[in-house]
Amino acid sequence: MAVPPAIRLDVRLVALVDDKVLLTRPAAELWHALPGGPVGAGEGAERALARHLDGLLVPAAGALAFAGAVEHTGDAGEAAAGPSAPDSPGADGAEPSWAHGTPGSEHVLTLLFAAEWPAGDEAPRAWRGQQVSLVGVDDLVVTRLAPLPVAWATRHWLANARPGWRRLAPAAAEAAWHGGRPPVAAVRAQLAARRDQLRGRRFRDAAVAMCALVAAADGRIDPAEREGLRAFLATDPVMAYFPTDELERVFEQRLAALAADFEAGKHDALGEIAKVRGRPAEATAVLRLGEVMGRIDGAFPPVEQEVLGEAAAVLGLDSAHSA
Repeated sequence: MAVPPAIRLDVRLVALVDDKVLLTRPAAELWHALPGGPVGAGEGAERALARHLDGLLVPAAGALAFAGAVEHTGDAGEAAAGPSAPDSPGADGAEPSWAHGTPGSEHVLTLLFAAEWPAGDEAPRAWRGQQVSLVGVDDLVVTRLAPLPVAWATRHWLANARPGWRRLAPAAAEAAWHGGRPPVAAVRAQLAARRDQLRGRRFRDAAVAMCALVAAADGRIDPAEREGLRAFLATDPVMAYFPTDELERVFEQRLAALAADFEAGKHDALGEIAKVRGRPAEATAVLRLGEVMGRIDGAFPPVEQEVLGEAAAVLGLDSAHSA
């Protein structure tokens, strides 16, 4: 009996149409994807990409540029992405699943290639039953593109013009934490269910401080990662309530303070977080947003878990407190 591979190989194309990137998505979904798909057994990556792009684009020989490779756990919303999914928006106006954009339960290696769209050819508006969108490179940061590690690798290529690589942390090969912690998709869904209670300025500032603290915990934030974090704030079901320019301003101020003097910046951030102590719904949500921020790219290193624990202490909560 054949044994399935431990890692599923996937290939995607960053198709550049002038200063825009071509993305696809089912008509009933909010989340986009790069065109491409799985690589079959005994099939090379470029051959698989040509098969997936049939009817959309035929790159000229030698026109593909290697743009990066990223390990991840897939997209938790893929299984519910079909038109019959009960939580997909449709005629009944149901809200989309927030599982999209959060880690799944596979171990996937995505190879990215980039190519220029043929000059003079117009990109289609639909392809294989999916909508085709052209998104400006500068707008990609606030576009829902899944899986998020693939979105990071795409932004890295566009920002640096060189391939990026991100490995999967060993503990992230599982959809859920050890010790019974829920999957990120479940945590995010819990937060989305409570978002009507999380609309005050005090909560906004505490949540942004928490996210910035987790983001800067390892002492560095490269430009592509910074854009990815801004995208998270702009598209998260809870944080998307607040105006994007407000979030970006507060977030950039926090990151600048942490970059200038991490210890002083951390002290100030924890002080901001402490302002929601005694407000159970807001305090728990701030902590859970920090957890989502740390885990959403498929890894949650000890240094990020440590700052989450410090935030839990100033909030008077256990870091394992469940929302």
